[in-house]
Amino acid sequence: MSGTNSIRANNEILTNWLYDVQPLEKEKTAGDRLQQTGNEILLGSAAIIGLPLLGKPFKKPYQSFKNMDTRNGISYLDAWRALSEQTKGEKAALKGDNIWQSYRNRSLYHKITGMSSEIPAYIHEKKPSKLNAKQRLKQIYKYRKNSYYNEAKRLIEETKQMLETAKKNGTTIPKETLKAQLNKIREAVRAGDIKVNSAMKSGIIKPTSLLGRVKHKIKLKTGGYKIEEKLLQSTKGASALKIASKGLKGTGLMALIEGALEIPDIISAYKIDKAEKAEGRKSNRGNKQLAKSGVKVGSSILGYAAGAAAAGAIAGSVVPGIGNVAGAVIGFVGGIIGGAIASWGAGKIMDEVLNEKDSLEKSEAVLYAEEQNEKTRQVSKTIAAQASNNSRIQDELLMEVQTNIDKGAEPPDEVLAAYEYLLNERETALETEYGSYALLDMLSNIANSSYAA
Repeated sequence: MSGTNSIRANNEILTNWLYDVQPLEKEKTAGDRLQQTGNEILLGSAAIIGLPLLGKPFKKPYQSFKNMDTRNGISYLDAWRALSEQTKGEKAALKGDNIWQSYRNRSLYHKITGMSSEIPAYIHEKKPSKLNAKQRLKQIYKYRKNSYYNEAKRLIEETKQMLETAKKNGTTIPKETLKAQLNKIREAVRAGDIKVNSAMKSGIIKPTSLLGRVKHKIKLKTGGYKIEEKLLQSTKGASALKIASKGLKGTGLMALIEGALEIPDIISAYKIDKAEKAEGRKSNRGNKQLAKSGVKVGSSILGYAAGAAAAGAIAGSVVPGIGNVAGAVIGFVGGIIGGAIASWGAGKIMDEVLNEKDSLEKSEAVLYAEEQNEKTRQVSKTIAAQASNNSRIQDELLMEVQTNIDKGAEPPDEVLAAYEYLLNERETALETEYGSYALLDMLSNIANSSYAA
């Protein structure tokens, strides 16, 4: 017979197949984790770019519905017609020397009017007498913050009036005028940002929410306000802050998604606890998974925030005034990469604490399945070793494989090769020890046992 190690190795292939032992997984590296983010980046970027485009066909119907006022005799059709006339007039007033220039002019105009969203809102909804002390204080701070952008608001309204005048007179707004207005508004917004930063740092404006107060203290202790103040001294620095803040706004949504993805793992872990305790064994996988999920989500969110801020800051400093969609994509990609790196780094620390591999990548349910698989693997090894040293157990193992095949099981090529190898080894051994008649008897026994089964 060939070496015992070869026979044992082939026996183990058979026993692993019979007992459904799963192969061991390789430890994941930072490169593996980043590679997995490829699909997330592609799908997420496509959504960021595609969703605004998908919403365009519904923009006009929605706006017409909003402008409808049946009490004053304005029907939906009237609102639709008025909006169509407005769009037509806008296109005429922003017409350029060619199709591309016309598109560019409209883009510049919408970028200008869209900058209103960068100005802190102030809506006086209730009379001061109907507000409590906290609400009044909040309104005062909102009004004060909004007032720092009066010049930017005036310039935006001035641009809108330019459009109305051009529509009325049948003229067009030159590209140079639109660019000049946009630059003026950006500078006015930057001036407002500087005032807000100074007011927040000095306490003229105070955060009223718990989260706001925590962020305020952190920025005071870490020098965050000083860094912002320095960045705001230049157009590029201000642009970097804007893009970084856009990326950071995604952290709330990221937290919800990450948290939702962890729920099935937490539920599975508590189910394992219940099953194990029912059989009299101690188990605390549920609480362990809860803690691990918290670390995983927390590290991913912090990494996402840092990555989004860094990517946005770099992009904003290189290309001031980068578009909202481009800025959102850049922040999203940077955030995903930052989250992946932070999660991997936290996983390495967790591995040392728990003395495990891939502790954050693998849920408690997966680790439990691996433990059960390892127990089965040990049983498989034991039987394989016994079969290698005992001809009777070897014959029983071969018969069990044949029985499973006869019942319809389809073993992989590796198992079939091992089975044929061991059959040949048994044939050689039996011919050597007992002669060909004994071999025929053994093969007949295998066939009869399979037929009876």
